[in-house]
Amino acid sequence: MRNLIKKCESGLTLVEMLTAVSIIVIMGGSTYAVFNTAIKAYHRTQSKLLQSQRCRVAMDQLVTDLRQMQADTSDEMLALYSEDRPIAIDRSTDILSFVTLVKTDPDLFEVKDNPANVLATPPFSDVRRVAYYVGPRIQIPIGELRDESVVPPPYTPSQVTEQNSAEQEETLTLYRIVTTALNPELVVDAFMNTGIVPTVDENGLPIHFKPKALIDGIVNFDLKYIDGESESIYESWDQTDAIPIGVLVMISVIDEDRQESTARQALAQNPGVTTQGALTQATTVFLPPSANTARE
Repeated sequence: MRNLIKKCESGLTLVEMLTAVSIIVIMGGSTYAVFNTAIKAYHRTQSKLLQSQRCRVAMDQLVTDLRQMQADTSDEMLALYSEDRPIAIDRSTDILSFVTLVKTDPDLFEVKDNPANVLATPPFSDVRRVAYYVGPRIQIPIGELRDESVVPPPYTPSQVTEQNSAEQEETLTLYRIVTTALNPELVVDAFMNTGIVPTVDENGLPIHFKPKALIDGIVNFDLKYIDGESESIYESWDQTDAIPIGVLVMISVIDEDRQESTARQALAQNPGVTTQGALTQATTVFLPPSANTARE
């Protein structure tokens, strides 16, 4: 009888239960840590891939415009304008403006489907002046920018101190401007230096001005120019009697996760150091012979 009572009262002691619970907690915590690390690595990889694809799209747009450049050293309207803006070691926010061929407005397929648009929107020439520059990011979504929208002027770095570096460091955006005004003074002087969007040209005709934000998180936008005669490479192109045979393009961006992280503060406090982990894409674009007087 006593043996039967002892068998019925047998079970886990408090020490054994605490040991079992501790083992389960340790195993669960380790599993969660591994799973959480894997999820974060996946999101970081996806963010980098998306930003890399967007950088490639922006690069392709610039390359397409350069390959269709229309330049003539004897015509001021077809002049190439460039400005080298180094903001730190290995960091630049250059400006480039030139005349090129763009998609015709209105779209020929839209006119065919909607003939009424022909009267509302007369066809324009496909020769336009484009400008590429880096400016502060705006809060309007990229897809909501419209013609004659007010966009930030080119980024001008100010003196950064450790106390206000977090406030002054901004997420920069690469912009592309397309305008019917071929005169570079209207684009470069009126907008690039003042931030004022021109509405009419020197003849009083209306100017169509369309900005577009290409990609956020710009760390470096650097352009170099190849001289065909001396085979030298210049930071900017100031020659008015010749056109470079090629342009070296380098774009560095940080992914979306890092744009809101402490990487921006580190970049502001160490402006001479390229951001670690920045995605960099570079290419060389040789200009068409028709836009290059040096080859003639």
